[in-house]
Amino acid sequence: MARHQKRYGMLVNLDRCVGCYACQVTCKAEYDIPFGAFRCKVETYRSGCYPDITKIFIPRFCNHCDNAPCIEECKEDALFKNEDGVVILKSDKCVGCRMCRDKCPYKAIDISPVTGQAEKCDFCHGRTINGLLPVCVQSCMGKALLFGDINDPKSDISLEMAKSGLKILNPEYGTNPSIFYAYKGDAGSTPLKDYAPVAGRSTRRIKVKHDGQEGVAGKLIYTSDVMCPSECGIAVLVQDGVAKKIYGNPHTLVNNGAFCAKGAAGLQLTYSPHRIKTPLMRTGERGEDKWKEITWEEASDHIAKKLIGIKNRYGPESVFLDCGDVTDREAYYRLFHAFGTPNTYNHGSVCDTNRKWGQFIMTGDERPLPDVQRPLLTRDDNNELHLHNRHDARLILNIGVNPFVATRFNYMSKGITAARQENGCIYIVIDPAYTNSAAHADIWLPILPGTDTALLAGMLYYIVQNDAEHKYIDHDFIKNYTAGWEEFKEAFFSHTEATDPSNGLHFFTLEWTAEKTGISIENIMKISHMFGATKPASIEIGMHGTAHHTNGDVASILMTALCLITGNMDVPGGLVFTDSQKPKKGDRTIGKDFLEKMADRNINGSSVNGRLTELNKDLSGDYPAAWKGVLADLPQKIRDGIKLKHGAFKDYSYPVKAFITRAGNPVITAGSTPDWIDALTLKANPLLPAFNNEEAGGLLNEYQLELMVFIDTHITETGKYADIILPEAGFLERMGTSDVYTMSPEIAIRDQVIRPLYASRTPFDIMLALSDALTKNGDPDIRTEDFRGRYENEEAFINEILAEAPGFSNIGGPLPYPDLPEGCLIIGTPDNPSAVWGKKVIKQGEALTVDWLRRHNGVAVWPASYFRYKKSDGSPSGIYPKTASRKFEFKFGRLEALNKKSGTDFPSTFYWTDCKWDPKNPLYRDANKEYPFQLITGRVHHAMTMTVVCPYLAETETECMQRLNEEFRSGETHFAAGSVSVPVFAINKSDGEKLGVNTGDIVILETPLKKRVRGKVYLTEEIMPGVIKTAFGPGGQKASGIGFMNCVAGYTPNINECFDPENISRFTGMPGFGDVMVRVIKETP
Repeated sequence: MARHQKRYGMLVNLDRCVGCYACQVTCKAEYDIPFGAFRCKVETYRSGCYPDITKIFIPRFCNHCDNAPCIEECKEDALFKNEDGVVILKSDKCVGCRMCRDKCPYKAIDISPVTGQAEKCDFCHGRTINGLLPVCVQSCMGKALLFGDINDPKSDISLEMAKSGLKILNPEYGTNPSIFYAYKGDAGSTPLKDYAPVAGRSTRRIKVKHDGQEGVAGKLIYTSDVMCPSECGIAVLVQDGVAKKIYGNPHTLVNNGAFCAKGAAGLQLTYSPHRIKTPLMRTGERGEDKWKEITWEEASDHIAKKLIGIKNRYGPESVFLDCGDVTDREAYYRLFHAFGTPNTYNHGSVCDTNRKWGQFIMTGDERPLPDVQRPLLTRDDNNELHLHNRHDARLILNIGVNPFVATRFNYMSKGITAARQENGCIYIVIDPAYTNSAAHADIWLPILPGTDTALLAGMLYYIVQNDAEHKYIDHDFIKNYTAGWEEFKEAFFSHTEATDPSNGLHFFTLEWTAEKTGISIENIMKISHMFGATKPASIEIGMHGTAHHTNGDVASILMTALCLITGNMDVPGGLVFTDSQKPKKGDRTIGKDFLEKMADRNINGSSVNGRLTELNKDLSGDYPAAWKGVLADLPQKIRDGIKLKHGAFKDYSYPVKAFITRAGNPVITAGSTPDWIDALTLKANPLLPAFNNEEAGGLLNEYQLELMVFIDTHITETGKYADIILPEAGFLERMGTSDVYTMSPEIAIRDQVIRPLYASRTPFDIMLALSDALTKNGDPDIRTEDFRGRYENEEAFINEILAEAPGFSNIGGPLPYPDLPEGCLIIGTPDNPSAVWGKKVIKQGEALTVDWLRRHNGVAVWPASYFRYKKSDGSPSGIYPKTASRKFEFKFGRLEALNKKSGTDFPSTFYWTDCKWDPKNPLYRDANKEYPFQLITGRVHHAMTMTVVCPYLAETETECMQRLNEEFRSGETHFAAGSVSVPVFAINKSDGEKLGVNTGDIVILETPLKKRVRGKVYLTEEIMPGVIKTAFGPGGQKASGIGFMNCVAGYTPNINECFDPENISRFTGMPGFGDVMVRVIKETP
């Protein structure tokens, strides 16, 4: 039988394309394409008027037309079609005449601003001839791209293309393209039209010899990404000690080979020209960004002497550590716990503690998530391990969360879209903005900011009131596995007897909920019924959209209650444990046992003895329930000091005298930016002149905060205020372990892919350098045997971190290890773990080590299970949930115990609070007349703040990140006007008309506290009237380490200029970032 002629093509499933830009950025990274040029480009098509709008993301490539006009136009024979139907560019023949670009009707050929030559997609020819997929297909987050031979009727792409009607771009051009699109919706005004084969002339194919060895030789090293907290598994191609390319690791289940835009830009962060190259000492005033280079020895010695002096005068508790980024922090924790300070923090102190609150106190799991991770490693009916791919979810309700842009959990992009397509899962999004996630929702309901809690309360009211008729509630589950439901319900319904002074309506009724939220009664009833009647179902609330309001803690309680009473907790397709199943790691390594040391303090003339841990600023101070700590109030504590209110050291006061911040940017992200700057620059004696005399040995007028140390790869806005800067090794230059939220417990190595660049050092080596300096200078608490004498090398340090992993119990269904006793503790490698019963090892297995991970593709994955709250006989497991009662708690045992211990008065069951600075709060009704807009933020295709140095990410967009830059030059790169995506004020078009502003206008937003922020207007239909949205993090920064984004700082907003520093939750210590009322002031030229 004659072999068919190949024709490579691609099918793009737009119902699964989430607009993540992974294809665009991974393509640019693969071929080192300069800023402003593309081989693959994601375009967004919008239509309609609020609220009836649509948004479609269309990845655009070279169409590899059967009748390719670009080939005919090229006079240099630089373009040809190979035997597989792929249009290839021979760069050595391209003279940059641009004729092919002008002839291509799809505008799919670009011109490099560096070489002047054509840039175009070739289906990753160098990869495909080696049996690899095009990089865009491999990395696609939603798994929307399918590549293969469309002339082979048995190929996956041909079988998929035969299932439904196809579309192509502009069929009227008659080129017979090889890129096809599948989309079930109305393509509207997009160039997509139904595909019908056309007969016509085909461009001649040319057979080209190749040896199958194209590509870059090198070593592939598995490690974990840190471009965002998702920490996906990655594989890095290293050649001659240089990292050349980064790919997703297909062996990890957290991302299963997919790779987002942030991760793909990782080499731009690693090899950024703005890296900190040596330790630095401040030479000017704090904030002036003036430095001199010093050695590591000089830096370590200076820090050690200052810390010891502070300890001797004020105690170690006056030293504060913020580890910012949640990765690889164990070495810093160990050092500063040994030093004696209980005041150590990380990003969790300011990120989403409100979001975790209800889940934590009711389920013992900080982050249960919708069950959409596929595949899962689990047991089949024969107890054999297998990868489970079938989706079980039937309804997912996202409130104030945008998982397709906030890729905190990589698998959501694939999981939600696949559950919709493969299992008919209903996807509902509640958000004031028409986000990427809303664009894929079956139902999008815009909601007034800060009223997510009201919606959840209304849903609970409706479900309980209508349970008799519709059987929404799982009463058997409540009876057998929960505690305190009747008390919770009584407290909840007691509120309905009162009227809300803001609207005169009874709390939580349908009428009240509609008035509060702006959602109609009909739609509230509809989604309440759908959630109650559909099993399994789940709810996820947002880190930004919900948790950043001061009543986000109540939202978390109500969301958890809804999932519990409907029986959707830890069931297939429901809301499943992830945090309590995360592999345990580093509990011994971080040295919390150092804080059990006893200490004496003088209180009102008497000597009082207690543990160092009882000197904690928050748990013994203003926020005893804030288990993650409170960083946002540190500026106030720097100014005023700390007075403890609970525990052994009650009434003891101490100052904040040293602040060490590592891989964080708290001046921008941890509260009020002006408040931070004020505290960091406050002089000990404001009456003395601010004068720096280096010859006289330093400052004549010391700062109130005597020492600030900044540890990172780049100088950020926060770094400008440091006294000493230490260059930390980047994520490809150090070792560590991943910290991921997955259904299948998973841990991956962060391996040292390349040597630390410049004079940077790893966290481990920084720990050793500072511990040596402290010991040399006489610190009584730092012992060599706890540091350099304990660890032979960094690998030994990581092995100690891994020693307790995974540390979960063998419980649930299917049982993870059916050959081991139900309920035993699992420790060690997935294929040969140890089993522990009580304190006895009943089966000795193999320890998990760095060496084991390296030999197993960089990752360990253990089997998943559901129903972990019960044994195989149906009785409560007594292990999960990890609450005081070991049941799901509607009566909060944690808060009851805290009240008993500390004399606090926290509510022990349902409670209600309103947002501050919210027009629906009666206290701010009058302010709403002058400040009628609510300012909210949302995620963009960046992580935290440092990824702004990556030019590739500046070519991505969201509804509040648009290409509205003014022309500028940074270094050797010219940035044309309208080429860089910058944070904007997204304002509804109808509001823009009333205000008399247009896209591109500069406006000032002012709060009732007269705080102001400046930025550009972007008029859109994708935002609710009365609401303004901007990006959190990338805007308003100016520092030597952030590169080209300095050039846009003057007209991009930093929302925390508007934050009220007194607006902090008394329960969680979470700042109310989202509680902002503003008025718009148009800036005149």
